[in-house]
Amino acid sequence: MGRHLAVTLALALLPTAWVPPAQAMQGNLSLGIRAGTLGFGAEVVTALDERVAVRAGAGFLGFDLDLTGRFGLAGNRTAELSLPTGLLSLGVEFSFASGRLRAGGGMVMRSNDPVHVITYESGASINIGGGGYRYPEVLTVTTTLISGNAAPYVLVGLGSNSARGLGLVLDLGAVLNVAPRFDMTATGDPAVMSSPGFRADLEAERLQAEGDASFFVNAWPVVSIGLRYGLG
Repeated sequence: MGRHLAVTLALALLPTAWVPPAQAMQGNLSLGIRAGTLGFGAEVVTALDERVAVRAGAGFLGFDLDLTGRFGLAGNRTAELSLPTGLLSLGVEFSFASGRLRAGGGMVMRSNDPVHVITYESGASINIGGGGYRYPEVLTVTTTLISGNAAPYVLVGLGSNSARGLGLVLDLGAVLNVAPRFDMTATGDPAVMSSPGFRADLEAERLQAEGDASFFVNAWPVVSIGLRYGLG
C-alpha cells in the first residue's frame, strides 16, 4: 500500500500551492491566467522598476480524484485523493535578458491538507506495515499530508511578462515544504484497531509511505503555462 500511496499523494502537490505569473511595465499592471500541475488560477503583477515586480495570485483545485485501480492498487478496494480547495501566493520576480527570462520566489498558502482514503470491500486482503488483515477487520485507511498552511517556492520563467499586450509565459520550479509528515488513521474492528500489533503495523506503513514519497513531499514540482496581458 505504501508505494501506491507515494505515487498518488505526489499528485497532491500538488496541492499544496499555486505559483502566479505576469509582470508589468514600470508603474503598470499585468493580469494573467494559469493552468498546470498546481491547478488553475488568476493573478496580478505590478512592476517596482524595470527588473523587479511583485506577484500575487489565487489558484483553485477543489476536486477529488478517483484513483481506484490505478498505480498498482489491488482489487476489492477504492481510493480517492482530495485536493486543497484554494491556494494563494505572494512573491517577487526578477527579469533578465530584456524580460525573456525570469526568476523569483515567495510564499504559497493553502486552504486545507491533501487527504488520501482507501476504502476496503468484502473479500479484500490487506497488507499494512507487513501485517496481514482482511475485510472487515480494516474498513478504511486515511492518510493526510501535513506540512503547515504555508510554504516557500522558487521558480524560473520563460517568456516576457514585461511587455504590453498579450503574451504566453511558462513557469518551472518547486514548492519547498518545511518539515512535512504523513498522518495515518484507520477504521475497522475495534479489537483490531486497539491492538498493539495493528498500531505498530500502521506506524510502519506510515513511515514507509513517507519514505516512498519523500522527494515529492519535500520538493513538489511546479510546471504551469499561462496567458498574460500587460496594461499600457
